[in-house]
Amino acid sequence: MKVAIVSPDDLSSVLFCKEIVNLLKRRYKCEVFVLGGIYDKSGCYADIIRSWGANYIPMNVGRYIAPIADFRFFQSMYSFFRKQGIDAVITNCTKPNIYGPIAARSAGVKKILCSVWGRGSVFVESERLKTKLVKSVVLGLYYIAFKSSSKVWFTNKSDYEYFTKRNIVNNGKCVLSNNYVNTEEYSPVVLSQERAKQLRQELGLRDDDQMVIMVGRLIWAKGVKEFIEAAKLLKDRLPFVKFIFVGPKEEGLQDMVPESYLRGNEKFGNFHWTGFRKDVKDLYALADLAVLPSYYKEGGFPRGLTEPMAMGKPIIAADTVDCRGPVEDGRNGYLVPAKDPKSLAKAIEILMIDDKKRKEFGLYSRLKAVKELDETSIVGRVLEEFFGGR
Repeated sequence: MKVAIVSPDDLSSVLFCKEIVNLLKRRYKCEVFVLGGIYDKSGCYADIIRSWGANYIPMNVGRYIAPIADFRFFQSMYSFFRKQGIDAVITNCTKPNIYGPIAARSAGVKKILCSVWGRGSVFVESERLKTKLVKSVVLGLYYIAFKSSSKVWFTNKSDYEYFTKRNIVNNGKCVLSNNYVNTEEYSPVVLSQERAKQLRQELGLRDDDQMVIMVGRLIWAKGVKEFIEAAKLLKDRLPFVKFIFVGPKEEGLQDMVPESYLRGNEKFGNFHWTGFRKDVKDLYALADLAVLPSYYKEGGFPRGLTEPMAMGKPIIAADTVDCRGPVEDGRNGYLVPAKDPKSLAKAIEILMIDDKKRKEFGLYSRLKAVKELDETSIVGRVLEEFFGGR
Protein backbone atom coordinates (compact mmCIF):
# COMPACT_ATOMS: atom_id res chain seq x y z
CA MET A 1 0.00 0.00 0.00
CA LYS A 2 1.24 3.48 -0.89
CA VAL A 3 0.44 6.26 1.59
CA ALA A 4 1.05 9.99 1.10
CA ILE A 5 1.28 12.36 4.08
CA VAL A 6 0.77 16.03 3.23
CA SER A 7 2.14 18.66 5.64
CA PRO A 8 2.71 22.39 5.18
CA ASP A 9 6.51 21.95 5.39
CA ASP A 10 9.30 19.57 6.34
CA LEU A 11 9.62 20.99 9.88
CA SER A 12 5.95 20.28 10.58
CA SER A 13 6.46 16.74 9.31
CA VAL A 14 9.42 16.25 11.65
CA LEU A 15 7.41 17.55 14.61
CA PHE A 16 4.17 15.69 13.97
CA CYS A 17 4.66 12.75 11.63
CA LYS A 18 7.55 10.57 12.80
CA GLU A 19 5.41 7.99 14.59
CA ILE A 20 2.78 8.05 11.85
CA VAL A 21 5.50 7.11 9.35
CA ASN A 22 7.00 4.50 11.68
CA LEU A 23 3.66 2.76 12.28
CA LEU A 24 2.67 2.90 8.62
CA LYS A 25 5.91 1.17 7.70
CA ARG A 26 6.21 -1.25 10.61
CA ARG A 27 2.61 -2.23 11.29
CA TYR A 28 0.94 -1.72 7.90
CA LYS A 29 3.95 -2.40 5.61
CA CYS A 30 3.30 0.76 3.58
CA GLU A 31 5.49 2.68 1.21
CA VAL A 32 5.32 6.22 2.57
CA PHE A 33 5.66 9.54 0.75
CA VAL A 34 5.83 12.81 2.71
CA LEU A 35 4.81 15.91 0.75
CA GLY A 36 5.33 19.50 1.79
CA GLY A 37 7.24 22.73 1.54
CA ILE A 38 10.87 23.21 2.50
CA TYR A 39 11.28 25.14 5.77
CA ASP A 40 15.05 24.79 6.03
CA LYS A 41 16.87 25.13 2.72
CA SER A 42 19.88 23.25 4.09
CA GLY A 43 17.78 20.10 3.71
CA CYS A 44 18.30 18.91 7.29
CA TYR A 45 14.60 18.22 7.95
CA ALA A 46 14.12 16.48 4.61
CA ASP A 47 17.12 14.28 5.53
CA ILE A 48 15.50 13.42 8.88
CA ILE A 49 12.30 12.37 7.10
CA ARG A 50 14.28 10.20 4.69
CA SER A 51 16.09 8.61 7.64
CA TRP A 52 12.69 7.24 8.73
CA GLY A 53 12.52 5.32 5.46
CA ALA A 54 10.02 7.70 3.83
CA ASN A 55 10.28 9.44 0.46
CA TYR A 56 10.30 13.24 0.78
CA ILE A 57 8.59 15.11 -2.07
CA PRO A 58 9.01 18.91 -1.93
CA MET A 59 6.03 21.00 -3.00
CA ASN A 60 5.30 24.70 -2.92
CA VAL A 61 2.53 24.83 -0.31
CA GLY A 62 2.50 28.44 0.89
CA ARG A 63 1.20 29.46 4.30
CA TYR A 64 -1.54 31.90 3.31
CA ILE A 65 -4.58 31.71 1.03
CA ALA A 66 -3.49 32.68 -2.50
CA PRO A 67 -5.79 31.41 -5.28
CA ILE A 68 -3.24 30.97 -8.08
CA ALA A 69 -0.54 29.40 -5.89
CA ASP A 70 -3.14 27.25 -4.15
CA PHE A 71 -4.46 25.95 -7.47
CA ARG A 72 -0.93 24.96 -8.45
CA PHE A 73 -0.51 23.20 -5.11
CA PHE A 74 -3.80 21.36 -5.74
CA GLN A 75 -2.66 20.35 -9.22
CA SER A 76 0.69 19.12 -7.89
CA MET A 77 -0.98 16.88 -5.33
CA TYR A 78 -3.55 15.58 -7.81
CA SER A 79 -0.86 14.74 -10.37
CA PHE A 80 1.33 13.06 -7.78
CA PHE A 81 -1.50 10.93 -6.35
CA ARG A 82 -2.53 9.81 -9.85
CA LYS A 83 0.98 9.13 -11.12
CA GLN A 84 2.10 7.19 -8.06
CA GLY A 85 -1.15 5.25 -7.62
CA ILE A 86 -1.51 6.40 -4.02
CA ASP A 87 -3.87 4.22 -1.96
CA ALA A 88 -4.29 6.42 1.12
CA VAL A 89 -3.67 10.08 2.00
CA ILE A 90 -3.19 11.70 5.41
CA THR A 91 -3.29 15.51 5.60
CA ASN A 92 -2.53 17.88 8.46
CA CYS A 93 -2.71 21.64 9.09
CA THR A 94 -5.01 24.08 7.29
CA LYS A 95 -3.69 24.35 3.73
CA PRO A 96 -3.13 20.60 3.20
CA ASN A 97 -6.44 19.88 4.97
CA ILE A 98 -8.63 22.08 2.78
CA TYR A 99 -7.07 21.07 -0.54
CA GLY A 100 -5.49 17.65 0.03
CA PRO A 101 -8.64 15.53 0.54
CA ILE A 102 -10.34 17.10 -2.49
CA ALA A 103 -7.27 16.48 -4.67
CA ALA A 104 -7.01 12.92 -3.33
CA ARG A 105 -10.67 12.08 -3.95
CA SER A 106 -10.47 13.60 -7.45
CA ALA A 107 -7.43 11.39 -8.12
CA GLY A 108 -9.33 8.27 -7.10
CA VAL A 109 -7.76 7.75 -3.66
CA LYS A 110 -10.10 5.62 -1.54
CA LYS A 111 -8.86 6.22 2.01
CA ILE A 112 -8.32 9.80 3.23
CA LEU A 113 -7.58 10.96 6.78
CA CYS A 114 -7.91 14.71 7.40
CA SER A 115 -6.12 15.68 10.63
CA VAL A 116 -7.37 18.86 12.34
CA TRP A 117 -4.77 19.70 14.99
CA GLY A 118 -6.02 23.27 15.54
CA ARG A 119 -7.97 25.75 13.44
CA GLY A 120 -5.22 28.32 12.92
CA SER A 121 -5.04 32.09 12.65
CA VAL A 122 -7.96 32.49 10.22
CA PHE A 123 -10.31 31.47 13.08
CA VAL A 124 -9.02 34.02 15.60
CA GLU A 125 -11.90 36.41 16.31
CA SER A 126 -11.70 39.54 14.17
CA GLU A 127 -14.05 42.28 12.96
CA ARG A 128 -12.07 42.83 9.77
CA LEU A 129 -14.16 42.18 6.65
CA LYS A 130 -11.26 40.52 4.80
CA THR A 131 -10.68 38.10 7.68
CA LYS A 132 -14.38 37.21 7.80
CA LEU A 133 -14.45 36.58 4.05
CA VAL A 134 -11.36 34.36 4.20
CA LYS A 135 -12.88 32.45 7.10
CA SER A 136 -16.06 31.86 5.09
CA VAL A 137 -14.05 30.56 2.14
CA VAL A 138 -11.99 28.27 4.39
CA LEU A 139 -15.14 26.90 6.04
CA GLY A 140 -16.61 26.14 2.63
CA LEU A 141 -13.45 24.33 1.58
CA TYR A 142 -13.40 22.42 4.87
CA TYR A 143 -16.96 21.25 4.17
CA ILE A 144 -15.93 19.82 0.80
CA ALA A 145 -12.68 18.41 2.22
CA PHE A 146 -14.50 16.65 5.06
CA LYS A 147 -17.04 15.27 2.57
CA SER A 148 -14.11 13.90 0.59
CA SER A 149 -12.44 12.32 3.66
CA SER A 150 -12.92 8.83 5.05
CA LYS A 151 -12.07 9.96 8.59
CA VAL A 152 -11.51 13.34 10.23
CA TRP A 153 -9.14 13.36 13.21
CA PHE A 154 -9.55 16.06 15.88
CA THR A 155 -7.14 16.59 18.77
CA ASN A 156 -9.33 19.19 20.44
CA LYS A 157 -12.91 18.70 21.65
CA SER A 158 -13.60 22.38 20.99
CA ASP A 159 -12.66 22.04 17.29
CA TYR A 160 -14.68 18.82 17.02
CA GLU A 161 -17.75 20.57 18.43
CA TYR A 162 -17.17 23.68 16.29
CA PHE A 163 -17.34 21.72 13.04
CA THR A 164 -19.94 19.11 13.99
CA LYS A 165 -22.43 21.62 15.44
CA ARG A 166 -22.26 23.60 12.20
CA ASN A 167 -22.83 20.40 10.20
CA ILE A 168 -19.55 20.93 8.39
CA VAL A 169 -18.54 17.35 9.17
CA ASN A 170 -20.54 14.19 9.84
CA ASN A 171 -20.05 13.05 13.43
CA GLY A 172 -19.87 9.42 12.27
CA LYS A 173 -16.56 9.88 10.47
CA CYS A 174 -14.83 11.77 13.33
CA VAL A 175 -12.02 10.49 15.53
CA LEU A 176 -11.27 12.48 18.71
CA SER A 177 -8.05 12.15 20.70
CA ASN A 178 -5.59 14.20 22.70
CA ASN A 179 -2.68 15.63 20.80
CA TYR A 180 0.53 13.72 21.38
CA VAL A 181 4.22 13.98 22.09
CA ASN A 182 7.11 11.54 21.75
CA THR A 183 7.74 10.90 25.44
CA GLU A 184 10.95 9.01 24.71
CA GLU A 185 12.49 11.73 22.58
CA TYR A 186 11.20 14.50 24.85
CA SER A 187 12.23 13.04 28.17
CA PRO A 188 13.98 14.50 31.21
CA VAL A 189 17.64 14.80 30.28
CA VAL A 190 20.62 16.33 31.98
CA LEU A 191 22.69 18.48 29.68
CA SER A 192 26.42 18.01 29.81
CA GLN A 193 28.05 20.70 31.90
CA GLU A 194 29.90 21.89 28.84
CA ARG A 195 26.71 22.24 26.73
CA ALA A 196 24.80 23.89 29.57
CA LYS A 197 27.61 26.36 30.13
CA GLN A 198 27.76 27.13 26.41
CA LEU A 199 24.01 27.78 26.23
CA ARG A 200 24.00 29.94 29.37
CA GLN A 201 26.78 32.08 27.95
CA GLU A 202 25.00 32.36 24.62
CA LEU A 203 21.75 33.43 26.30
CA GLY A 204 23.47 35.82 28.71
CA LEU A 205 22.52 33.83 31.82
CA ARG A 206 24.59 34.13 34.97
CA ASP A 207 25.31 31.07 37.11
CA ASP A 208 22.48 31.88 39.52
CA ASP A 209 19.93 32.99 36.90
CA GLN A 210 16.72 31.03 36.31
CA MET A 211 14.99 30.76 32.96
CA VAL A 212 11.39 30.97 31.79
CA ILE A 213 10.93 29.81 28.20
CA MET A 214 8.20 30.42 25.64
CA VAL A 215 8.29 28.71 22.23
CA GLY A 216 5.87 29.73 19.49
CA ARG A 217 5.20 31.59 16.28
CA LEU A 218 5.79 35.32 16.20
CA ILE A 219 2.15 36.39 16.10
CA TRP A 220 0.28 38.41 18.70
CA ALA A 221 -2.34 35.68 19.25
CA LYS A 222 0.35 33.43 20.71
CA GLY A 223 0.53 35.78 23.70
CA VAL A 224 3.90 37.36 22.87
CA LYS A 225 2.91 40.74 24.32
CA GLU A 226 1.62 39.15 27.52
CA PHE A 227 4.91 37.23 27.93
CA ILE A 228 6.98 40.38 27.52
CA GLU A 229 4.72 42.47 29.76
CA ALA A 230 5.00 39.80 32.48
CA ALA A 231 8.80 40.02 32.15
CA LYS A 232 8.63 43.78 32.68
CA LEU A 233 6.41 43.39 35.73
CA LEU A 234 8.85 40.95 37.33
CA LYS A 235 12.07 42.70 36.36
CA ASP A 236 12.68 44.27 39.76
CA ARG A 237 10.97 41.65 41.96
CA LEU A 238 12.74 38.70 40.33
CA PRO A 239 16.01 40.05 38.89
CA PHE A 240 17.42 36.50 38.72
CA VAL A 241 14.71 35.33 36.25
CA LYS A 242 15.32 35.67 32.52
CA PHE A 243 12.56 35.37 29.92
CA ILE A 244 13.60 33.60 26.71
CA PHE A 245 11.31 33.62 23.67
CA VAL A 246 12.05 31.14 20.87
CA GLY A 247 10.33 31.58 17.53
CA PRO A 248 11.04 32.34 13.86
CA LYS A 249 10.21 35.58 12.09
CA GLU A 250 6.80 35.80 10.44
CA GLU A 251 6.46 37.48 7.07
CA GLY A 252 3.34 38.66 5.26
CA LEU A 253 0.87 38.06 8.09
CA GLN A 254 -1.17 40.91 9.52
CA ASP A 255 -0.94 39.50 13.04
CA MET A 256 2.85 39.20 12.99
CA VAL A 257 4.92 40.73 15.78
CA PRO A 258 7.45 43.24 14.39
CA GLU A 259 11.10 42.45 15.04
CA SER A 260 11.52 46.04 16.25
CA TYR A 261 9.07 45.36 19.11
CA LEU A 262 11.08 42.36 20.28
CA ARG A 263 14.44 44.06 19.98
CA GLY A 264 13.09 47.17 21.69
CA ASN A 265 12.06 45.15 24.72
CA GLU A 266 15.43 43.44 25.03
CA LYS A 267 16.74 46.73 26.45
CA PHE A 268 15.07 45.88 29.79
CA GLY A 269 17.69 43.16 30.26
CA ASN A 270 15.54 40.25 31.40
CA PHE A 271 13.98 39.40 28.01
CA HIS A 272 15.71 37.87 25.00
CA TRP A 273 14.40 36.70 21.62
CA THR A 274 16.49 33.92 20.09
CA GLY A 275 14.80 33.67 16.71
CA PHE A 276 14.42 30.18 15.21
CA ARG A 277 16.37 27.42 16.95
CA LYS A 278 16.99 23.79 16.08
CA ASP A 279 18.05 22.93 19.64
CA VAL A 280 14.70 23.54 21.34
CA LYS A 281 15.02 20.37 23.42
CA ASP A 282 18.30 21.63 24.89
CA LEU A 283 16.64 24.94 25.72
CA TYR A 284 13.74 23.16 27.42
CA ALA A 285 16.23 21.11 29.43
CA LEU A 286 17.96 24.31 30.53
CA ALA A 287 14.70 26.08 31.45
CA ASP A 288 13.01 26.06 34.86
CA LEU A 289 9.50 26.84 33.60
CA ALA A 290 7.64 26.89 30.26
CA VAL A 291 4.71 29.20 29.51
CA LEU A 292 2.29 29.71 26.63
CA PRO A 293 -0.24 32.54 27.20
CA SER A 294 -1.78 31.88 23.77
CA TYR A 295 -5.29 32.75 22.62
CA TYR A 296 -4.56 31.34 19.15
CA LYS A 297 -6.70 28.46 17.85
CA GLU A 298 -4.30 25.79 19.07
CA GLY A 299 -4.89 22.07 18.77
CA GLY A 300 -6.01 21.82 22.40
CA PHE A 301 -2.63 20.44 23.45
CA PRO A 302 -0.03 22.82 21.95
CA ARG A 303 3.53 21.56 21.61
CA GLY A 304 4.81 24.66 23.39
CA LEU A 305 3.34 23.01 26.52
CA THR A 306 3.41 19.26 25.86
CA GLU A 307 7.10 19.11 24.90
CA PRO A 308 8.45 20.76 28.07
CA MET A 309 5.81 18.91 30.07
CA ALA A 310 7.18 15.58 28.80
CA MET A 311 10.65 16.78 29.79
CA GLY A 312 9.52 17.24 33.38
CA LYS A 313 8.93 20.99 33.42
CA PRO A 314 6.09 22.89 35.12
CA ILE A 315 3.90 24.79 32.67
CA ILE A 316 1.64 27.86 32.63
CA ALA A 317 -1.01 28.40 29.95
CA ALA A 318 -3.84 30.74 29.05
CA ASP A 319 -7.13 29.36 30.34
CA THR A 320 -8.77 28.83 26.94
CA VAL A 321 -10.35 25.76 25.37
CA ASP A 322 -7.56 25.78 22.81
CA CYS A 323 -4.68 25.87 25.28
CA ARG A 324 -5.64 24.43 28.68
CA GLY A 325 -5.61 20.73 27.74
CA PRO A 326 -2.17 19.77 29.16
CA VAL A 327 -2.53 21.76 32.40
CA GLU A 328 -3.92 20.33 35.61
CA ASP A 329 -4.20 23.58 37.55
CA GLY A 330 -2.25 23.42 40.80
CA ARG A 331 -0.72 20.01 39.97
CA ASN A 332 1.66 20.47 37.03
CA GLY A 333 1.21 24.18 36.46
CA TYR A 334 -1.27 27.04 36.42
CA LEU A 335 -3.97 28.41 34.15
CA VAL A 336 -4.26 32.18 33.84
CA PRO A 337 -6.81 34.39 32.06
CA ALA A 338 -5.98 35.13 28.43
CA LYS A 339 -4.58 38.60 27.63
CA ASP A 340 -3.79 39.20 31.33
CA PRO A 341 -0.04 39.79 31.87
CA LYS A 342 -0.54 40.61 35.57
CA SER A 343 -2.05 37.19 36.27
CA LEU A 344 0.67 35.55 34.17
CA ALA A 345 3.36 37.40 36.13
CA LYS A 346 1.80 36.35 39.44
CA ALA A 347 1.71 32.66 38.44
CA ILE A 348 5.33 32.82 37.23
CA GLU A 349 6.41 34.46 40.48
CA ILE A 350 4.73 31.77 42.61
CA LEU A 351 6.68 29.03 40.86
CA MET A 352 10.00 30.80 40.45
CA ILE A 353 10.36 31.54 44.18
CA ASP A 354 9.39 28.00 45.26
CA ASP A 355 11.96 25.39 44.22
CA LYS A 356 10.05 22.54 45.88
CA LYS A 357 6.80 23.35 44.08
CA ARG A 358 8.57 23.66 40.73
CA LYS A 359 10.11 20.24 41.20
CA GLU A 360 6.81 18.63 42.25
CA PHE A 361 4.94 20.22 39.34
CA GLY A 362 7.65 19.09 36.92
CA LEU A 363 7.53 15.48 38.11
CA TYR A 364 3.75 15.42 37.72
CA SER A 365 4.06 16.96 34.23
CA ARG A 366 6.21 14.03 33.15
CA LEU A 367 3.86 11.42 34.67
CA LYS A 368 0.83 13.08 33.04
CA ALA A 369 2.53 13.25 29.63
CA VAL A 370 3.47 9.56 29.66
CA LYS A 371 0.00 8.51 30.79
CA GLU A 372 -2.17 10.76 28.61
CA LEU A 373 -0.13 12.08 25.67
CA ASP A 374 2.09 9.21 24.57
CA GLU A 375 2.56 9.42 20.80
CA THR A 376 2.69 5.71 20.01
CA SER A 377 -0.57 4.82 21.74
CA ILE A 378 -2.55 7.80 20.38
CA VAL A 379 -1.31 7.54 16.79
CA GLY A 380 -1.73 3.77 16.89
CA ARG A 381 -5.39 4.02 17.90
CA VAL A 382 -6.17 6.61 15.22
CA LEU A 383 -4.50 4.57 12.47
CA GLU A 384 -6.44 1.48 13.59
CA GLU A 385 -9.69 3.39 13.16
CA PHE A 386 -8.53 4.76 9.80
CA PHE A 387 -7.54 1.35 8.42
CA GLY A 388 -10.48 -0.45 10.02
CA GLY A 389 -8.49 -2.35 12.64
CA ARG A 390 -6.17 -3.88 10.06
